[in-house]
Amino acid sequence: MPSALAIAAGGGGDAIAAAVLAARIAAPPVVLSYSWDRLVVDPLPGPRGRDEFTGLRALAGDVHEVLPSTAVRPPGGSSLPGLAAGLPARFLLLDPVDGAIGMAARIAAAAEHFGAGELVLVDVGGDAVAGGHEPGLRSPLADFLALAACSLADRPARLLVTGLALDGELTEREALERLDLLGARELPPLTREDFQPFERVFTWHPSEASGMLAAAARGIRGAVEVRDAGNTVSLSELSARVYEVDVRRAVSASAARTLTGTGSLAEAEARIRELRGTSELDYERAKARSRPAARPATLAAVDKHAMEANRRGADYLSVRRLAELVGATDPPSLAGLRQLLTRARPNRYLPPLYHVR
Repeated sequence: MPSALAIAAGGGGDAIAAAVLAARIAAPPVVLSYSWDRLVVDPLPGPRGRDEFTGLRALAGDVHEVLPSTAVRPPGGSSLPGLAAGLPARFLLLDPVDGAIGMAARIAAAAEHFGAGELVLVDVGGDAVAGGHEPGLRSPLADFLALAACSLADRPARLLVTGLALDGELTEREALERLDLLGARELPPLTREDFQPFERVFTWHPSEASGMLAAAARGIRGAVEVRDAGNTVSLSELSARVYEVDVRRAVSASAARTLTGTGSLAEAEARIRELRGTSELDYERAKARSRPAARPATLAAVDKHAMEANRRGADYLSVRRLAELVGATDPPSLAGLRQLLTRARPNRYLPPLYHVR
């Protein structure tokens, strides 16, 4: 029985990092995660709710486990069944349809079912400790909602933050200032050994932040172009460090506290929109409407964009960034890009990175 229940603060790759950190506490780790993926995995904006899945295993108190055989009804997509199939962890669905109040009830029920004495919320990048005013903050809804829900659940709760600034939102300085304000305690950094049971997931999962965290733990250093906007982040000694913050202290010091009374995802999104003028769901919806059709990647296109990134000072492109540049923006074309890099540029393809120098 686990001594702690892990909760992934964001969608997508945070579930991987949560499993890695939770494995330090219990084996096998149990992770609650949104099914909230990039459009390259899920063409529908926003998170997938429990009613959109088939094959979930019902546990107790409206808690549902994702199995390797679980599927999302088309046209939606989810990386969680693949994680359940490929990682030494169990994954539970964190459905935000009922806002922070409903999420807190499911988190508490899951902790009760698994006999977990504490909650461990995991965030890669640092968004979860943001105040809410930072200019580069693009996707606080998922993180703030998970933070608010954990503060409401009837369990001791701590927040683990790692991979500072690797999601291209808060800067390292902003994240460190917030951590200092919250009285964060530094824990042992993540190592290659921590990631070894999980490394193969990056051969197919498009996570950037968790993938770069794994690369930093392996000792890779340099400048990486990420996201569709081409932000540059640095892999440094700081990247694999882990910081611990009390969840309730983090909530009280940020805009996450405005989400604690929310009873629906729509209400939570409205609060974020009031705070920042927009939400990540607004961005996802606009991008989904304007995306061009995916196209097969060519080696000529890969080399062209790698050369241009090199001229801009980058050492690496994330595979997600490269996929955006060459138009490999659906699962078949992304798989084709990975096959192309494996076959034609094996010495430069270091999942989830592509070396451009």
